[in-house]
Amino acid sequence: MTILKPRRPIAVHPGELLQEALDQNDISQSGLARHLGIPQAKINEICRGKRGITPDMAMKLGRAFGQSATFWMNLQKTWELSQLDEEDYADIERIKLRA
Repeated sequence: MTILKPRRPIAVHPGELLQEALDQNDISQSGLARHLGIPQAKINEICRGKRGITPDMAMKLGRAFGQSATFWMNLQKTWELSQLDEEDYADIERIKLRA
């Protein structure tokens, strides 16, 4: 019997979901940027996966799309964790805690 190793969670950069939301609603990146009062380059960099979602941006996107800021922050957190290689942390031993 073969035991399967746990897989890393599948994660999508929040910018990919943001671009999908824009496309589905016929909103341009520049239109969203104008709506939020921010430079268009920020939206473009998020959509291209070159920039992450900050708490400030999460709040703005949540308000604009009728979601919570937590939704956007969780996407970002999940993405960042998915980019780590657990093997890089294998040498860290667990601390023995008092009972």
